[in-house]
Amino acid sequence: MQTNLQLSSCAAQNANTHTENTAKHYDFQAKGKILKLAFELRKLGFSETYLKTLVNALNCLASNVDLENPDMVSMPIAQGKWKDSYKANLCDFYNHYCKHYNVRYVKARYRRDHKIPKVPSEEKIDQIIAHSSKKYAIIYSIIDCKWALHSSLLVLRKGYS
Repeated sequence: MQTNLQLSSCAAQNANTHTENTAKHYDFQAKGKILKLAFELRKLGFSETYLKTLVNALNCLASNVDLENPDMVSMPIAQGKWKDSYKANLCDFYNHYCKHYNVRYVKARYRRDHKIPKVPSEEKIDQIIAHSSKKYAIIYSIIDCKWALHSSLLVLRKGYS
């Protein structure tokens, strides 16, 4: 019976070391610092949505690296499979953290993609109006007419035909 106890305790030790090795690094002190930073930025007038995104992004970084070491933070940002505009946002968020806690950080430069919005064609607009309720069909029609009038005035003003 002692052999069974020894085997089960060995298995338990292996299980403990396995969870210690595979568990992600997460510093609860860092989470408190991130929330304190968000509170301070809120006092400065940053929007709630910006702060929620900041907290989520910094928590994601904190779960993988130590936020007090800028070199360790820069590597996952640079190697991440994200768009450069998101990497630029991560650098902005981490820059807020560094300024607040006096951590020296040289912010990496990433080029933000500025996409041109897709404007629906006349056919798509007509389909949207046709499939909406009477109340919204009237509202969409008024907006469509005003937009057409506004765009035709701009064309006339610029001298285009």
